[in-house]
Amino acid sequence: MKTLAFVAAPLCIGALFAACGAPAEPAPAPPPAKDTVAVEKPAEAPAVIAPANAKLKLVVAPPAAQFPDAALKLNGTSVDAKKGEATYTFAVSGYELKAQTPDAPTRGCANSKDGQHIHYILNNKPYVAKYEPTFTEKGDPGHNVVLCFLSRSYHESLKHNNSVVLTEFDLPGGNAAAAKADLKKDPTLFYSRPKGDYKKLDGDKVLLDFYLLNTDLADKGYRVRATIDGEVWMLTKWDAYFIEGLELGKHTVRLELIDANGQLVPGPFNDSGVREFNFLAS
Repeated sequence: MKTLAFVAAPLCIGALFAACGAPAEPAPAPPPAKDTVAVEKPAEAPAVIAPANAKLKLVVAPPAAQFPDAALKLNGTSVDAKKGEATYTFAVSGYELKAQTPDAPTRGCANSKDGQHIHYILNNKPYVAKYEPTFTEKGDPGHNVVLCFLSRSYHESLKHNNSVVLTEFDLPGGNAAAAKADLKKDPTLFYSRPKGDYKKLDGDKVLLDFYLLNTDLADKGYRVRATIDGEVWMLTKWDAYFIEGLELGKHTVRLELIDANGQLVPGPFNDSGVREFNFLAS
C-alpha cells in the first residue's frame, strides 16, 4: 500500500503542475465578420421614358408569337433599268406567308385579313405588304436601298437576323447620296408602323414598330426618340410598342435614332420625318 501511495503521489503532483503551471493555449481569433453591406446593381432604364403631362400612353407590347426558325432569303434581284423596276425572288422557310399569326385574335390591334407577309421598304418610304415571295416594284432614279423583313399578320416585325434582307441597286438618273452610307455596318433605323388608316372597331391600340440594322438600343447609349402628336417619348429597347389613348382623327409620328447626347446618329434614314396616320371610328 505504501508503495502504491508513493507512486501515485508524484503522478498527482505532476498532473497538478501541468494543469496549473503551464500557460494555456490562446483561443483562435474569430473569423472576420462578413461584409453585410448589399451592393445594389444600377437600375435599368425603363423601356419607355414618358414626357411630362403626357396625354397619350405608350407601352411595350406584350411578347408576340415567336418563330425562331423563320428565315427570309433573297434568291435574286432582276433590275429592268428601262422600266425603272426590279423583280425580287425570295425563299421563305419556317414561316407561312398568308397564314394568320396564332395570337392575332388577342393582340387588340389592326390585323391583316390576308395574313402574314413581307414588309417591303424602298428608301425608307412607307412599306408595302407582300404576300407572295416573288414580286415586282418600281424603283427610284439613282441609288435604291431595299429592306425586306418578315411580318406577323398584325404587322409586327420578326426581329432576328434570319428574317431580314437588305439589298441595294442603282437606276439611271437621280443622285446616289444614300450610297455614301455603309448600311452593312452603320447603325440604321427604318420606320415601319403606324401607317395608313386604323379603325377603332379593330382595337384601341395602334402598333408602333421599327427596324434596326447594325446596332441595338442602349448600345453606345443609342435610343429612339418618338415624337407622337408633339409629345416626345424616349425608347430604350428595340421592341414593338402600343400607342393608347388616341382621339379620333389624324395623328403624326416621327422616329429618330439618337446617341447618348441626344444628337441624331448620322445616316440617311435615321430620321423618319413626320409620318401621318388616321384613327377612325369605322
